[in-house]
Amino acid sequence: MKKRTSKIIRFASSLKVAIALLILIAAYIVIGTLLPQHSAQSFYLERYTKTGPLILALSLDKAYSSPLFVTLLILFSVNLTLCTITTLKGQMRQLKASFFPAVSKSEFVIEGVDEAAALSYCKQKRFKIEQQDGEIRAGKMRYGVLGAAITHVGIIILFLGGAIGTMSSSEEMVTLLPGNQHRFEDQGFTLTLDDFSMTFEESGAVKQYISSVTVFDDDGTRRSDKLWVNKPFHHKGLGFYQANFGWTSNLRITESERGNVVVDGLMRSGGSYFYQPNHLTIHLYGYYPELGIGHGDQPVKMSDREIDPYYAVILYEFGEPVGSYILAPNQHIHYEDLEISFTHSVAYTGLLVRKDLSYPIVLLSFIIMIAGLFASFYLYPRFLLYKEGTLYTSSRRNGWVFHQSVKSAVKRKD
Repeated sequence: MKKRTSKIIRFASSLKVAIALLILIAAYIVIGTLLPQHSAQSFYLERYTKTGPLILALSLDKAYSSPLFVTLLILFSVNLTLCTITTLKGQMRQLKASFFPAVSKSEFVIEGVDEAAALSYCKQKRFKIEQQDGEIRAGKMRYGVLGAAITHVGIIILFLGGAIGTMSSSEEMVTLLPGNQHRFEDQGFTLTLDDFSMTFEESGAVKQYISSVTVFDDDGTRRSDKLWVNKPFHHKGLGFYQANFGWTSNLRITESERGNVVVDGLMRSGGSYFYQPNHLTIHLYGYYPELGIGHGDQPVKMSDREIDPYYAVILYEFGEPVGSYILAPNQHIHYEDLEISFTHSVAYTGLLVRKDLSYPIVLLSFIIMIAGLFASFYLYPRFLLYKEGTLYTSSRRNGWVFHQSVKSAVKRKD
């Protein structure tokens, strides 16, 4: 049983498992970078006709918070934790003053060194010195051997912090038209959408959609920035992510005889407006920025470029359909004493607002990782052994550089 447990631990902490997990994590990160995140399901089904269902099934539309990605992070953290624990025993042994590495007699050897010069160099460079039986043993920066373990701890905290943040974070969707504002009372600021624009591929598919925003803090300060897919905007602990977009159209109803505008307002595709005086329901079946005709003579949206815009409208009176129409902007439907039209359409943006509690944890992890890397590359252990006129040098890193610096110093003293 003990051997089986030991075998499982060795496998779980092995480099092969770590590499496999890192490849899978990297694949998810690449997908999350290339694939627009947090858009409506219809967006993926329309844009990725063949792979859309698979994208949704694997939660690749929210890759960084998908259960599989979180599981990969946890498994990698377990692998790294076990690896750190299994190597820590040997590292702790090297911290003891009694530890001294085996030195090679074929390299990193300086012959013909005076004992006084060797002892003077060790004292000058603040080595911890032990003299016994005519030998001088000196070591410094033994704690640098823990650099790798410290770095591992930082990485573990980073991955676990990301997983905790994913599971504990809160999200909400905010839909805005240019000029609209949204108040965040708890954080003490107001967000204004200054502008929203889209760029397109040659095929007509949306390439990128960009929101220009300004935040007004309660203390009077303001800040403007732009965000687009995979380029979020952060302010006071909230992350704003470009999630989706759509169109809202301006309905106008005018009395034919008097010319009075009785209705002038926005509505989205699929929405309806009930005009009570005539018991008339105006249903906007859809807005088509670039209209095409599909099977069964049904209107089809070719793209979101406003090249040849049309509105598909159905009228109902007392709940019964009385007519269907395809209208260009400002083209009228004459119905009884009314003129019904759609004057224009405005694109709106959908922003995912995310409050991530893991930010302090992630920040701490980066500080720990930097400390571990600094210890590994700059505070690595160095050892000297002097015996019978010969000085041996040993270090965990940059052995040749360390050897040359010692050789240059002791030869000058001679």
